[in-house]
Amino acid sequence: MKATKDGWLLCLLFSLPVTGQNVMTSSPYSMFGVGEIMTGLSGSNTAMGGVSIGMRGKMFVNTDNPAGLAGLDSCRLFAEASAFAKWESYQSKGNNNQAFTGNFSRFALAGRIMPRWYMAAGLTPYSSVGYYFQSTQELEGSPGSYYTSTFSGDGGLSKVYLSNAFRISPSLSVGVNLNYLFGNMTQSETQSTMSVSQKLFGQAFLVDFGAQYSRRLGRELNLTLGAVYGLPQTIRMEKTKTLVENSSSNSTNMKRVSQTLPQYVGGGVSVEYKRMTYALDYMFRQYSSLTSSDSRVTFHDSHVLRAGLCYFPDGYGSSSIWKRMDYKMGLGLSSPYYMQVRGQSGLSWRVSAGLGFPLMNGRLHTAFYYDRVNLDGKMLKRGITGFTVTYTLSELFYKVKL
Repeated sequence: MKATKDGWLLCLLFSLPVTGQNVMTSSPYSMFGVGEIMTGLSGSNTAMGGVSIGMRGKMFVNTDNPAGLAGLDSCRLFAEASAFAKWESYQSKGNNNQAFTGNFSRFALAGRIMPRWYMAAGLTPYSSVGYYFQSTQELEGSPGSYYTSTFSGDGGLSKVYLSNAFRISPSLSVGVNLNYLFGNMTQSETQSTMSVSQKLFGQAFLVDFGAQYSRRLGRELNLTLGAVYGLPQTIRMEKTKTLVENSSSNSTNMKRVSQTLPQYVGGGVSVEYKRMTYALDYMFRQYSSLTSSDSRVTFHDSHVLRAGLCYFPDGYGSSSIWKRMDYKMGLGLSSPYYMQVRGQSGLSWRVSAGLGFPLMNGRLHTAFYYDRVNLDGKMLKRGITGFTVTYTLSELFYKVKL
């Protein structure tokens, strides 16, 4: 039950909007590997292009580089929630498809545990599968006769994490993320009276590390350097495949499969000068460790560069709401794009902008972004226009009576 040759792959871009079973993505290419890797959909730094490796702040719950948690206000407990909405457009060889998706994208709690120990715990999506499309092919050996195949999939992997930061000295901090991945993915193919469906359940433990060095160089000048490293990890999955023919007979078999999740390493820097913050990140991700079920789709290592800036007019003490807001913008570039189709590679880029403003006992951060992917040979053009919102609540939990 396989659609023939290149026509099958091109029909990915005829895909219809994904059903209500999955609201994280509608990408037809999420059927490969462990699904579409979810990034850039949460956090107060989303409007700054997602820079995080060299970022820290009194209200910045930084779990991308866990060492940054040491910059949190030590007298407060933080709770953070994020959500997103996005409009996706796919185009290939003149064919196109559009879809709207949205969901919550992160929940987290963070605070100081002991004088030199900070911790955060949360839940966020790691990858997502969501597609539905039909392919019409000519029947081999019967010119003029055609059959239609229907492909659908949903599910994905979620990540529960426990982030720890340790302040080694006033300037140096280190951190570690302890992550647990788990989730189900369902994929099916239907032709006439025959259907094949497979369900995968996967789980794995992952560990990644971070470090930051932050030093004040002047009265209004502060420099922070950061580094991160994520270990490669194998996720083992139980694959149950069911064949149903003529709605009466079926057979089921189970086997274990595995994927090696990408290793990554990165560095970043941020400079705070007067009312401005400038930040730059570089990340190398070894996506070539992922394997595809189709030889025409392969994964390749990617280099990611992100830059962002933030203008904070008059800080938290101002009486003017406009001066207590922060204004952000950012840019990201990934080259080559981590997925190649029939040997065609390309790049992706993102521009973003947003505002942060005080709300009750916390801050609300908004971000608008446009994400673009271009693969050579007109294999794929993807455009995503999205909006994210993150609310960070802070509560004073440590008081000393003088």
